[in-house]
Amino acid sequence: MENTLEEPKAIVPEEDSAEGADEELINRKYLTVKDYIFFSMAQFASSAITGLVQGYLLFYYTVCVGIAPTAVGTMFLVSKIFDALNDPLMGAIVDRTRTRWGKMRPYLIFGSVPWGVLAIALFIPVTGFSSGGKIAYMYITYLAYTVMGTLVGVPMGGLPAVASPNMHERSKLISISRTVGSVGEQSALVLISLGLLFSQNYTAVYLIVAIVIGVLGTLFQILGGISIKERLEPTIEKPHFLDGFKYMFKNKQFFLLILSNLLTFFRNLVSAAIIYVVNYIFNNGSLQIWFSLPGAIASMIGMLLAPQLKKKMDSKKLFILATIWHSVALALVFMVYMVGGTQWYTIAAIMFIAMMPVGILNVVPHLMATDTIDYWEEKTGNRCEGITFALMSLRSKVSSAFKDYFLAWLLAFFMFSQPLSFLSGHKPVQSEFTKSGLFLMYTLIPAVLNLISIVPMLFYKLSGKKMVEIQSKLAQRREQEKAELDGTVDGGTIAAVSDAVAAGTLHIDGEDME
Repeated sequence: MENTLEEPKAIVPEEDSAEGADEELINRKYLTVKDYIFFSMAQFASSAITGLVQGYLLFYYTVCVGIAPTAVGTMFLVSKIFDALNDPLMGAIVDRTRTRWGKMRPYLIFGSVPWGVLAIALFIPVTGFSSGGKIAYMYITYLAYTVMGTLVGVPMGGLPAVASPNMHERSKLISISRTVGSVGEQSALVLISLGLLFSQNYTAVYLIVAIVIGVLGTLFQILGGISIKERLEPTIEKPHFLDGFKYMFKNKQFFLLILSNLLTFFRNLVSAAIIYVVNYIFNNGSLQIWFSLPGAIASMIGMLLAPQLKKKMDSKKLFILATIWHSVALALVFMVYMVGGTQWYTIAAIMFIAMMPVGILNVVPHLMATDTIDYWEEKTGNRCEGITFALMSLRSKVSSAFKDYFLAWLLAFFMFSQPLSFLSGHKPVQSEFTKSGLFLMYTLIPAVLNLISIVPMLFYKLSGKKMVEIQSKLAQRREQEKAELDGTVDGGTIAAVSDAVAAGTLHIDGEDME
């Protein structure tokens, strides 16, 4: 009896062997140190340009150029939504592209120069223009900048998804590059702060910094595009230009990810409000670097921790936990300020705690996006990196548009008034109502509204266990396809699948499957 009961153990080594083979396929290494370094340099450059524009253009237009906040906010809303609608088209173009350099790298390499030039053009002084001329120049240059930004940004976002089939390597590449990118995002802050030590002419300092970042950013992006390889071949099917919008609704897990991240624009009020808080509450614009750096360092730590934390819990749980952490910490900053903690260094120190989960939240959605790509490939046989990251870019731009418009609306609601002669050394003074409103914009308003982003994520189903199962199936499928192409495996299995598709008994037409 005992021997009979023990007999099934004889098959365990074979099962373990099969599982070990699957693990070997899943964990095979592809990326080199050069890949991590040069792609991170490109991400640094891209983030430096977007950090300059996103962080300073609203302030530049409203204070340096003298355009009304509501006019600037409306321009951002219109321009960014227009630009966002171009992203799925760009994604389809990328997924239709076939070159010997790949489908993404050519756009990064050749689009970087005009994008860098247009970033500089945004900060060319137009103080001598009429009111209408200023607004016209603002619209023309910003629209052109956003179009070229799409041309570069979509391939930049999608490259990690095709650089390696190994999801752990992709996670590492995304984490490292976005951590380096967060440093690049703060480069404008550092350069502007240094420039203001030598001159209080904000217009001149902004222009010089734009030239430095535009030139170096272009060079770094080109080097990054040249160095990294696309190791996953594109699927045979080329999508139509409207497939991007259809894909978002067919792939339910990706749609939930997009919707949840769209609602995170409230979180971005924190960084956008810093420049107003230091200038109008603490009356010292040079404090911006001391308010921003603790949060930037904390965010970098969060980015580095994200892949490790993802190994211990699902992306969904990590997203929800980090969101709650951020909101609670922002509420704590507000309470400390209200009970008399008005020393700037007290607020800056506590913001370190509040910004660490932001680093996690900057990485996790991109990891989840690559998961939805693998999920879709396992279900349909098609990979849609271009469309996926185009829609991620669309989400980012729409969120940014909502953030800028909401910020401009809040400035008007709290009766913010542009100080006269600010650039000549005038100390700006705002009413107590306005200053209280600015601090609410910096803390409690984003703390409360940011929690809305959790709701769609409650329905997201790509757990860690589910992704391991998907990765195993994909690894086996790729090995079989490779062997089939090499002529080492009989084509009966693949032919049977093709016959099943033709007969209508197996569907891979892209309908949503949970």
